[in-house]
Amino acid sequence: MMIGKTATGDQAHRYNRCLVVPFEGKRKVMSTAMENGGYQENLTAIFNRDVNPGPGKPCLYCQPGQEEEIKRFINEELGLNSETVAYMATIVSMDSAVMKSETYDELTVSAISTASLEVNGGRVGEKATSYEKNGQSVSLRPGTINIMVFVSGNMTPGCMARAMVTATEAKTAACQELLAGSLNSSGIATGSGTDNVMIISNSESENTLTYAGKHGKLGELIGRLVMSTVTESLAKHMGLTQKSQHSILARLKRYGINESTYADKYGELTVDDKKSMPDFINVIHTWDCQDELVTLTSLYVHLLDQLSWGLLTIEEVSIAGKAVLNNLSNQIETDLEWQAVDAINKDACIKVMLDSFVTTTAMAAVTNEIN
Repeated sequence: MMIGKTATGDQAHRYNRCLVVPFEGKRKVMSTAMENGGYQENLTAIFNRDVNPGPGKPCLYCQPGQEEEIKRFINEELGLNSETVAYMATIVSMDSAVMKSETYDELTVSAISTASLEVNGGRVGEKATSYEKNGQSVSLRPGTINIMVFVSGNMTPGCMARAMVTATEAKTAACQELLAGSLNSSGIATGSGTDNVMIISNSESENTLTYAGKHGKLGELIGRLVMSTVTESLAKHMGLTQKSQHSILARLKRYGINESTYADKYGELTVDDKKSMPDFINVIHTWDCQDELVTLTSLYVHLLDQLSWGLLTIEEVSIAGKAVLNNLSNQIETDLEWQAVDAINKDACIKVMLDSFVTTTAMAAVTNEIN
């Protein structure tokens, strides 16, 4: 089915678990595609493909030796020419694709995004999982945020490269505004390990465009549309929203605190007449989304972030952390279980402060009635 018409006048179709855009005229494409990527002027179509194999099954698409099967799929099942097509892959269903367009004067921009962080969401600069040498294959896990940006004007190659920077910044901003956690560290995700961007420009337009940064209207439209479509696709695909992040456990997740952490702490506590484990966990979940507790937890976690980033010292964070935790203990009517922070490095300080947080809230949950 056709889901809409892009800024370049091309129709976007969804079929065979793909989102396909055949070109109806001459187009310039700048992309991160593994095949026919980089800057191209001879492409006839682009597409985004759902290669999710299903629960517990290996993704054959990511394994070596699939080149001929991919070509067959493009030629026979999509009805395209594999020699003149650039494509992306993801585990996201094309039903979760989000398409939006905006027009200003004679300029129109469209963005189509599919987004997932649940498999390989990460923060730039983290430790890699593979090393490529002499073109040998790199181990990839398809989670992926894939973005297509269509521009009605005729962009110069430099403008298209700048547009890729703008679109990437917008994707990262969307992740940051959701406080999406990396799966590899305590950092906020900047994307996934397999993200792709495609910029498509109308070569036949008489409106030449040379700049796509934040100071120009083109950059503004690209940024706003990419942020919006990525945010909505994350919500559709994996339920990652502002509401889902309004949670104590969600805010603590990237620092390794979860329901199991509290279950372990329950076993450590020696308290007369303490609640049963199910009742204890029920209290934790009852508190999980309470406004005041989420707010205080957010402040506490942000102190740990700023310590990690070098913006605050261990002493500053420990003093402020104790004050925040004291306010939280008043909210849940329990005594502050604060450990003295005498840490020699950031990691040790974070570990002590997290244990103080869990112990304080666990003591309240195991002894107090729900407030």
